Order: sequence, then structure tokens, then C-alpha cells
Amino acid sequence: MVIAVAILAALVALFLGRFVETFPYTMTSQVASQPRVVLAGTGGTETVIHLEVVGAVGTAIEHPRPNDPHPTWVGYLPTTTLQVPANSVVTMVIDQEDTPSGLRNPFWANARGIIGGTFHMSYYDDQGNPQQGDFSKLDDPANAAHTFAIPQLGVFVPLEGLSAAAPATGFNEITFSFRVGQPGTYHWQCFVPCGSGTIYGNGGPMQTLGYMAGELQVG
Repeated sequence: MVIAVAILAALVALFLGRFVETFPYTMTSQVASQPRVVLAGTGGTETVIHLEVVGAVGTAIEHPRPNDPHPTWVGYLPTTTLQVPANSVVTMVIDQEDTPSGLRNPFWANARGIIGGTFHMSYYDDQGNPQQGDFSKLDDPANAAHTFAIPQLGVFVPLEGLSAAAPATGFNEITFSFRVGQPGTYHWQCFVPCGSGTIYGNGGPMQTLGYMAGELQVG
């Protein structure tokens, strides 16, 4: 009995250790050195969060996870727990490295809840040529790879998939801004079912903090 209890305690300790080790840490946004938006009458500040989106966390370019327990899972890196000041403008800079998955509902090809109604995108076209511009939606919903969505704040931005003609280390850079108000914790996630091998693609990384789901801590 004593041996069994000791083994059980060791297994519990191992589980807790792995959980703490892999639980996403909190990234605090940085005050923008060159503000991109006008904070008309808000008295607030603009902060910036820079993320990388990958098709497999084990092969990420900017924030590799060589010891991740799920190296083939898609994910936002380096973390999905984000902290921003209350009553501020948050500017997201997302380096999108994954190829298209497509949206099951074309409605989600439209951006919502962001300042000016548009996002800026630097991307590669079908011939691998670099392009850039401001967009309010994706021209083709089938080109979406992932999305960045905070349902409680009405924020939704589709992320264009990386062209097969892009260079090996290329990525699409998507930039957009939105406002936050009073302190609180808000769930954010990807709306593209990209949990390969799970029922309808909605399991695995789609339901796990640190991959395609996270928290925006406003305070």
C-alpha cells in the first residue's frame, strides 16, 4: 500500500510539474514607440502585442518549442495569455506562417470590431511576389488560415494563409488595432477548425490554452 501511494504521489507530482511547465506564461503588451492610431479624446495609451502563428509549434521560426508535448499542433506563439492596460488601444502584429485552411462560413471572412474597420497586411501573392494593403475582409474565404477573435469585445480578424509560392521563411504580417475598456478577463480564440485528428477539427489545440485559445487580461 505504501509503495502504491508513493507511486501515485510521484505520478501526480510529474503531472503537476508538466502542467506548470507547459502552461502559457503571461505576455504584457509594450507601449507603442510610434503610435499607429489616434486616441481622440480617450486619454489612453497604445500598446503593442507581437505574435507568431504556426502550423506546427515544433517547427516555429520565431518562437520554436523543441520540447513541446504536442509539437505537431497549430498555435499562437510565444503564449496565448496576454495582458493589456484598461482603457487603451491594443495593436496586434501577427506573423502568420501557416497555409490556408479555409472558412466553413464565408461570414467570417469579414473583419469586425477593429479601429477603422480595416487591417493592414503584408503578404505574398500566388506568384510569390510581396504585396501589401489595407483590407476589411479576405477576398476569398478559402484563403483563410486562422482567425483572431475576442467574442466578448466583438473583435474578429481573418488571417490570410501563406501562399505556397512564398519563400521558405516567409510569413504574412497582419496588423490591426482595437479598444479595451474596464478591467476584466476575456477569452480569445481561432474560429477555423484546425485541430487535425479531432472531431470536426474542434478539439486538441482549439480547446487548449497556449495553442489556439487564450485569455486577454485587461487591467
